[in-house]
Amino acid sequence: MAMKILIPWNFGPNDEKSIKFAVNHYKENPDAQITLFHVFSPVPEIDTRNNPIMEKLNRETLYLRHRQHEEKEAMEEARRDLIQSGFKGDQVDILFKPVRHDVAEDIIRLVRKGEYNRVILNRNPGNIVNYFSRSISKRVIRKLEKQTQIHIVN
Repeated sequence: MAMKILIPWNFGPNDEKSIKFAVNHYKENPDAQITLFHVFSPVPEIDTRNNPIMEKLNRETLYLRHRQHEEKEAMEEARRDLIQSGFKGDQVDILFKPVRHDVAEDIIRLVRKGEYNRVILNRNPGNIVNYFSRSISKRVIRKLEKQTQIHIVN
């Protein structure tokens, strides 16, 4: 049976720990399929029509699009790291898509659809940003703990 492993990616300091965990526990398993997963808020298209205020807003959206491109490139780099660490290229995928509901709900729905049977979550205790992130972890764990194997990497 294939091990379909989902690693939510949030561009935080602990993402590397999730990669190391996956390498240490699954690189020798030829049935392991890793997916690095990130959802983002789509950047709206803006009709500037010679309006200076809207043109300034358009520059801001260009910046956000550039950031999304950089984030996808960072995920590609993480994919390469997994491959260099022993996974085969066809064992590692990236899922980089617009958020449909919210981060936790998107993770829960992917797993419930049967697409993944393991999730590797990471969190960094002790700062306010991760207070909110932890709620994502708690929701995912609460909703999926009886359905799939969940690893928490600190």
